[in-house]
This record gives sequence, C-alpha cells and structure tokens, in this order.
Amino acid sequence: MFLIACCLLLGLLTFTVGAGLVTGLIGGIASAFGDAVSHITSQAPATPPPSGVTLDTPVLAVPPDNGYTNQPTVVIQGSVPGATVGKTGYSVHVYLLVKNGTGRQVASIPVGGTTHFSTAPITLTEGSNAFMATLVTPSGEGGPSPVVTYTLDTAPPKIKVASPASGAKVTTSTVTVSGTVDPGVSITIRNEQVVGGAITNLTVGSDGGFKLTVPLVAGPNAIDLMATDQAGNSASTSLTVNRDYGQLAAHLAVSPSKFAASSQTTLKLTLRATSMNGGPLANAKATFTVTIQGLGPIVSPELTTDSTGTATWQVGIAGAAPGTGQASVLVTSPAGDQITGTAAVTTT
Repeated sequence: MFLIACCLLLGLLTFTVGAGLVTGLIGGIASAFGDAVSHITSQAPATPPPSGVTLDTPVLAVPPDNGYTNQPTVVIQGSVPGATVGKTGYSVHVYLLVKNGTGRQVASIPVGGTTHFSTAPITLTEGSNAFMATLVTPSGEGGPSPVVTYTLDTAPPKIKVASPASGAKVTTSTVTVSGTVDPGVSITIRNEQVVGGAITNLTVGSDGGFKLTVPLVAGPNAIDLMATDQAGNSASTSLTVNRDYGQLAAHLAVSPSKFAASSQTTLKLTLRATSMNGGPLANAKATFTVTIQGLGPIVSPELTTDSTGTATWQVGIAGAAPGTGQASVLVTSPAGDQITGTAAVTTT
C-alpha cells in the first residue's frame, strides 16, 4: 500500500514539473518570436536599386505666369517616379544653375510617402534663375531633370505716350492713344467721364507698341492708362483730351425773306452749322426765334442738327404789320459751345 502511494506521488510531481517546463518553453519561444518581429518591423527595408538600371529623374513643376514673379523667394514643386515612394535613402537635390553652367545645390528633400515634393522658399536674384533637380539613391546620383526658369522682375513697366499730347483738342467722338511700353505687358485704357469707364485692354507684342481707342464726351476727358507686366508689377499715367469744335458758324436762311404783311405766309428757316474745319456740326441743339413787326417773338422747340449739320423749322405768320423784322437761331454744340446766326425778314 505504501509502495503504491509513493508511486502516485512521484508521478504527480513529474507531471507538474513537466507542465511547468513546457509552459516556460512555450513562453520563451513566444517572447523570442515577438522580439524578432519587433526587430524586423523597426528596420527600414533594404532598397538599393537593381544593378545596371538607369536612375530615374524627378520632374520640376512648370512655373506659373511663364516663370515671371515679383516675389523675392519661390517654392519649387515637383514629382518623383512612383517606384521611389517610401524608400529609405532616396532624396531630391535641387540646383541653381550659375553662369558657367555648373549647379549650386539650394535644396535637398527626402522622398516621402507621395510622389510630390516641395522645397523651402528659395531666394531669387533679379533676372533669370534656372533650376534643375536630381534623384539621389543609395547607389548614387542620377541625371539632371529638365530645367525650369523663374524670372524675378521687380521694376514697374515704363509707359510712353506718343500721341495725343496731354491737353490736345479734338472734334471727333473718339481718340486713339498710341505709345510704347515693355513687351508682353497688359495695358488698359479708361475714360472715367464716359458711362461705364469705356475700358479697353490690350496685350502688347514684342515691339512694345500699342494703340488704344477710347470714346470722348464733350469738354475735358481725363484718360487713364495702366500697364501690368507678367511679374505683376504695374504703372499708370494719365492725360487730358478736350473735345470741342473750335470756331463754330451758324448759317441761317429764311424763305421767303420778304412778303406782304396782309397775307398769311409760312416761313421756312434753315440752319447749316459748321465746325472749326468747315465740316458739318452734327448733333448740335438749335432754337429758332422770329421777330416781325406787329407780332411778339415766336420761338421754336429745341431741334437737333442732322449729320449734315442742318436743321429746319417752319412757322405760319398772320396779322403782321409792315416793317423790318429778324429771324435768329441759337446753336449749342455737343461740347457746350454756343453761336448765333441771324437773317432779315421784311414785311410790306
């Protein structure tokens, strides 16, 4: 009996010790596996490019506004080949090309989790600034990217008006302003006296010449010009053009100019208005007045001259007395100038 009990106790101890050893062994294996996994995942992947394969190059983004800017710094953007994304030891080097053809490194950007990259602000010098980029890998530096150029321009454009001179007098309803400015500039003309400003725009060609036509109103016209270059610099100038008609003339004719006072007669008054050059004065306002013996002044409504400078008015006359009378006309030009014309009327 005693012998049987000893055997059972020995078997139980053996099982307990074995189970502990097994548990410890399994725990040790699990711990070692976890450490190994942790060690593996904390290491960057080995990413050397295949031997003999040409390195790809990055591409710099095309600058806006053809590369022209008036800002002293610029952020250069670009992209790398998709196969390089997320790889360790890959970076983009950006170079400023100097006059002797060599490059001066101005930025180094590690390749990140996307194909896109941006530099920190890079200082520009006045004039042309050419940049290129390379891709650097654990195997070395690749070839240069296509060059992009930024042009720093901080000088405002220079506007020179050749015609007309400020203060010029014209009789036409429009005036053409001509001159020169820097090539590629956008120039705008405006006449604030015209409803809506009468704005006209033009992008100047390589010769820098411009011709812009703007409408005029009667009297002085303040004409403004503004030029904006490709870098965003602007300049303005102004001139005054006076629209008037110089020495006006009003030629008045009356038919009939002589008639019997006892009769009923229809008078026809004809105005021909001319401007300083002898041409017709169109769109002028005309008011006729007839004064005849025995009658008070007879005044017409306000009329307007046609394209030939002509206006006519007819009026019936009755109850006049014999004597000398007069017909007259007051003409007001579109510019506000006034002139009168007269003609004799006789009743017998």
